[in-house]
Amino acid sequence: MFTHRATYDGPITALNAVRGTGRTVDYRVVPRAIFTQPALASVGLTEQEAADAGYGVRTGKAYFKYLGRAKAIGETEGLVKLVADADTGQLLGGHILGPHADDLIHEITVAMNNEGTAESLYRSIHIHPTLSEVIKDAAKQLR
Repeated sequence: MFTHRATYDGPITALNAVRGTGRTVDYRVVPRAIFTQPALASVGLTEQEAADAGYGVRTGKAYFKYLGRAKAIGETEGLVKLVADADTGQLLGGHILGPHADDLIHEITVAMNNEGTAESLYRSIHIHPTLSEVIKDAAKQLR
């Protein structure tokens, strides 16, 4: 279904078959993208999926229309929504509709792959003016 998922699965499968490493895959952190205008990308659980899985859920949203960079490139439609465990702050999912969503989703994917929290995203330095500031802004809403 996804080339990027196959390149993730393949080496793990091969190492398990050849060396018996016992490595497992973590499909929780496989990003997805739809190349529309504006682009759509996500990783992890939606708010509803997280609630259905028994998590206490908090969300943080931020909008591209408030970013200087989005205004400068004339692409202000869209938002970022982060989903986190209400008790621990651990990121459970991230969803982006907006310019370069397919590139921006990687920041959330890396954070989730390292058991990151919204706080870790918020505390990281984001260059100004960039589109990635929208992720920091969404993380700020979860503080």
